Amino acid sequence: GKDMPQVSLQKGVESSYCSQECAEEGRLKRGGMYASTRIRAQVFSLENGICQKCGLDTNALFLRISALQPPERLNALINANWTLPKSSQGLQKLLQNPKEGDFWQADHIKAVAEGGGGCNLDNFRTLCTPCHLHETERLRSRLKLNGNGDGGNNTSKKMDIRTLFAKQKKKARPSAD
Repeated sequence: GKDMPQVSLQKGVESSYCSQECAEEGRLKRGGMYASTRIRAQVFSLENGICQKCGLDTNALFLRISALQPPERLNALINANWTLPKSSQGLQKLLQNPKEGDFWQADHIKAVAEGGGGCNLDNFRTLCTPCHLHETERLRSRLKLNGNGDGGNNTSKKMDIRTLFAKQKKKARPSAD
């Protein structure tokens, strides 16, 4: 179509990529509107919804909870030792209309904030939502402790864009002297 790079529209050129594997990796790295859906689907096909930290079969839990009526869902989640949402709105959403995305996340093994962005599937794993929340809190603590966005491994002196703009804004202000 019209969104394809010009090189792929040249006569005799069938693809911009050397293989299907490279094409899929390119799609993952490019992102776009459906990138997270594609990543989730591929991670699911590799790990079948099994949390790589605690071993919970999140897909089985999702299917079991979805099959129940809303009043029965709370007891089933409590019996499964599920960490319930803290807000009453989040809890009601989970009980009234559970979605697969409420039960598991495609987690970056090396966090984006620590240089794990633009990666292939090797840097993803399935985590149940409670394990993902725990890992996110651990990441926040590391970032806060190190005072930067890379967990202390920054050799390229990256800067958060908000920090950069704040520094530029301070420089642009005339001094009160």
